[in-house]
Amino acid sequence: MPIYGYVCNKCGHGFETLLYAHETAACPSCESTDLDQQLSLIAKPAKGGPDVPMCDGAGGCGRCSPDLCA
Repeated sequence: MPIYGYVCNKCGHGFETLLYAHETAACPSCESTDLDQQLSLIAKPAKGGPDVPMCDGAGGCGRCSPDLCA
């Protein structure tokens, strides 16, 4: 199941949340529902593979925004 992150178009806050069917996400900072949905790329290294993070935590990996990495 994909995990989605959101960036608020009103205040710029980035966050992730778990939603169930028919729920709407709202920014925890300003409560706006005007959000851009982004796919979070979270993966566990393969067994026997390198144990290095896919993201550098600053958005430099090209897979996410700095707001979602922090």
